[in-house]
Amino acid sequence: MKYILKLLDSINQCLIPKLAKNFDERENHPEFEIRNNTLDQNFKSLEQYLGDLDLPNTKGTATIIAALIILYKELDCECPWNGEKSKEYSKKLNIYFELVCGSRLDTILHENKNFNIQEIFNICLENLHSKLTYENFKKYPGQVEVYCWLAKDLRRFQVKVKPAQVFPAALLLIEDYININTSKGLICCLSILRCLKSGDYEGGNYYEVIYRSLNKTFIEKDADITKLTHACLLELCEIFPPIFKTQKLQEMYTGILDQLMTESNLYRKGECLSFAKSIIEMHKVNCISENTFKVIICDCLDICTNEVVADILLNKTLECLDEWIQYGWCVWRFSTDYRMISILFKVLYVCKDNSTALYIQKLIVTFITLCKPEEKKQILKSLENVNKISSVNFRNQVEAIKKEINI
Repeated sequence: MKYILKLLDSINQCLIPKLAKNFDERENHPEFEIRNNTLDQNFKSLEQYLGDLDLPNTKGTATIIAALIILYKELDCECPWNGEKSKEYSKKLNIYFELVCGSRLDTILHENKNFNIQEIFNICLENLHSKLTYENFKKYPGQVEVYCWLAKDLRRFQVKVKPAQVFPAALLLIEDYININTSKGLICCLSILRCLKSGDYEGGNYYEVIYRSLNKTFIEKDADITKLTHACLLELCEIFPPIFKTQKLQEMYTGILDQLMTESNLYRKGECLSFAKSIIEMHKVNCISENTFKVIICDCLDICTNEVVADILLNKTLECLDEWIQYGWCVWRFSTDYRMISILFKVLYVCKDNSTALYIQKLIVTFITLCKPEEKKQILKSLENVNKISSVNFRNQVEAIKKEINI
């Protein structure tokens, strides 16, 4: 037992020690230099202990292998504290482990051959989370990178996952004020969520913990973080317990409409439209309770008469509207919502892409089809003046629309 403790200590000595200050608080940390200066000596001790040990037949093998995996990944990651020496040692460790155990450290969790990989995986997470706490996670940047590797590769591992076991560090990163950490946390969260099923939450409400963390980045203005947050929320929707799913979808739908009403950044607005479309697809007829949707779509279409804006927003706006029509047609009225048709014609007039123009024509026909017979006649009568418009292409498009209308 003492020998194993010495081995584990030698592994620990090869890791970056706990930083005195958070990683983001200064550019140079003396702990990196200390680790790099003592790596030769500490790695030599590690080799000696490993060489004297029959690892496959040693009690406590899972603990040793978990520690070796963490060391291997910390030495191997593309980070400013690692140089050629650490890369060399990571390769050496991987080769040595394969010779002794018949498996590679970088793929051992992918295959269930000689070891209990579930136990190894569990111990890896325990070791990482013992350091990546609320108070200290920024003082272990190397361990953060190892955790991110585990989370992002999770789908390839032959292991079972419990939310409360694997999520804590990801949620800490998500809720951090530094965007780089938030992005890392969201990427980890997305990867983990894609490995879970609704049954994995039985006996607890950890999905609520995840939902609250994601809600904090839901209003973040960075377009990339917005995109990642939306992806995570959509994955989470798939595994919400049915009893809560409708409520959560309604909260998200209302929230995204509120953001679309005020968002000025076109790229983020586009991400919000895509998210709204996905929520409508899940929430279906429940979406018709929010009248602001039609106002938002009309405003988006209106600014899409500008070619630069249209390149960013038009297709996403049309797709979102198309999805809504499937469930919201019953609350659309020409008497109050005629602006929708008017603006669609306006966008059609300036549209230069043929496939997009056909898409707009389809939507216009759909809305006119929803009108009463006398309303259809009124629309067709107003379209008679199209012959006065100089654009031959637009006149042809309008004629194609008129042929689709049955009175």
